Amino acid sequence: MPFHQKKSRADKATMVPTKKTLEGKPSSDATETTPLVPKIGLDGKDGGGGNGGNGSNGGLSVSQASLLIAGEMAGSGVLALPRALVRTGWVGVPLIILMCVLAAFNGKRLGDCWTILEERNPDLRTRKRNPYAIIAEHTMGKVWSVVVSMALIVTLFGASVVYLLLAAQIVEQIFLSLIPTLTVCTWYLIVAGAMTPLLFLGTPKDLSFTGVIAFGSTVIACVLYFIQMMNELRPFVFRFGIHGFADFFLSFGTIMFAFGAASTFPTIQNDMADKTKFGKSIYWSFASILLLYLPIAIGGYVVYGEAAAPNISGSLSATPLTLVANIFMVIHLVFAFIILINPVCQEMEELYKVPRDSVGWRMAVRLSIMAGILFIGESIPRFYTILALVGATSVALLTFILPSFCYLSLISQTPGEGQAPVQTSGWIKMVCYEIIAIGVVGGLLSTYAAMSAIFSTSQAMPCYLR
Repeated sequence: MPFHQKKSRADKATMVPTKKTLEGKPSSDATETTPLVPKIGLDGKDGGGGNGGNGSNGGLSVSQASLLIAGEMAGSGVLALPRALVRTGWVGVPLIILMCVLAAFNGKRLGDCWTILEERNPDLRTRKRNPYAIIAEHTMGKVWSVVVSMALIVTLFGASVVYLLLAAQIVEQIFLSLIPTLTVCTWYLIVAGAMTPLLFLGTPKDLSFTGVIAFGSTVIACVLYFIQMMNELRPFVFRFGIHGFADFFLSFGTIMFAFGAASTFPTIQNDMADKTKFGKSIYWSFASILLLYLPIAIGGYVVYGEAAAPNISGSLSATPLTLVANIFMVIHLVFAFIILINPVCQEMEELYKVPRDSVGWRMAVRLSIMAGILFIGESIPRFYTILALVGATSVALLTFILPSFCYLSLISQTPGEGQAPVQTSGWIKMVCYEIIAIGVVGGLLSTYAAMSAIFSTSQAMPCYLR
């Protein structure tokens, strides 16, 4: 065979997967030597996976993935943690730090799970719409894959409702003096309607700009909130200690919810230019989130004490500073909503086997999801105990239990022929077991506390019955 023909075949065997391969079905030519990540963009340039890449050609860069993760998490925690700290006392401060570290550790384990699966199964080295469910299927079986899919939908669907309700509450405060007749129920409809067009964006790589907007607006809002809190500083009115068993674990559920972004991690990692660098995105995003959470949580506890509202923006005085902060927080919530709901859309499209190029069916599925969000939000206009319940159940499962469990299961499996076993330090295994125990015990107790709170208090009448 002529030399140039041999070279041509060699080039063809090692070439980077095309866009069709990445976005469509797995290539039948995939082998153990198929690259785990595209190193070159579709136009032959750097795919953006490096530290300085923009990720526009080969997928999300490290910084873009970090912003998506941080932008998704920040809103609910900033607004809800001050009240959670009131219920836990100063014990809540190390608890917030601990849960942040554990969630970041588990996020890295979840990323490692996908990397291991790609190394063992070349057909997984393509874009997938349901990577978390795939991880569960390869580690625990088909039944757990369905459980993960349902838990993911419950978590993100519930969080999406919460985010839009928070946005509607803050919008009501902003326009209260101008349009006092519009209630939170009406504003919820308006906010949801405004968000519907952005629901049609495809995957996280189409949403990189939302991460920048969501996280940037949160930073500005937090700075302004903290300045306003310091302006209202008065003699200490907080109480020391813990309110009680139920209040403590109700707050524990809220704290878990504040760090419950793991349900979107595999989807974001799967759209990165270099998936092996997902751990860097995790560490940067959680460090940024903790720097935002602690000043607002501690400041709200010190300044307002027992008077701190479940939504801390409701405790601040109506000043121009608060007004600007509220505007930026609304911007964050609506864009974080888009990041949150995207995996739900992809999961439902996968469930109904909607082709990626079928615009009509994709629109139908996503409009039905928005209709469900509207119904739940209009049915349950009070959501604080629901937030804690979601944090104690599906978030505890997806963020604090399954990542470590799946990782331990994968590293204990016998690899295929020619594949090396995964070497893991003993301390990592020990931490994994401890996180699983914390997730199970804390989740069960927080679920009991949240259910007790839900059934011991009168629920608000649905908006459509008023």
